[in-house]
Amino acid sequence: MLKCQKHLSWWPCVILLAATVGCSGRASVSGNVTLDGQPIDGGTISFIPADNAKVSAAWGKIEGGRYSIRAGEGPGIGPHRVEIRWSRKTGRKIPALPPASPNEIIEQVMEAVPTQYNAQSELKAEIKAGENTVNFELQSR
Repeated sequence: MLKCQKHLSWWPCVILLAATVGCSGRASVSGNVTLDGQPIDGGTISFIPADNAKVSAAWGKIEGGRYSIRAGEGPGIGPHRVEIRWSRKTGRKIPALPPASPNEIIEQVMEAVPTQYNAQSELKAEIKAGENTVNFELQSR
C-alpha cells in the first residue's frame, strides 16, 4: 500500500497513484487489415482474451483498411483471439423486415470475411504493454 508522508508534498503521491490506476493492464493496438490484398473498409476487429484470461477485451472500427484502439479502451496485456467482421452490400434488393414499412426495400448485406477469421477465428495476437502494431492479411480462399 502506498503511504504518503505528511512532510512530503502530496503531488508526487497523486501522480504516482494516477499512474498506477492509469496502467490498468490495457495497451494500445493498431494495424492494417486486408482481405485478398484489398483493404477492409467499414468492418470491426475484436480482441478477446485467450484461455479465459482475466484481462480486458476490446474492439475497434476498421476504416480504409486500418484500425486503431487507444490504450484506455484497448485490450488487456496477454494472448488474445482476434475476430474480424465486415458486412458488404451484395447488390440484391430485398423487402425490409418489420418494423420498417411494408413497401421499404433494402440492399442485402452479407459477411465478407470467412468464418475462420470471425465466428470460428484462428487469428491470434499477443498484446504487450505500450503500443502494439498487429497487421492481418486475410485470404478468402
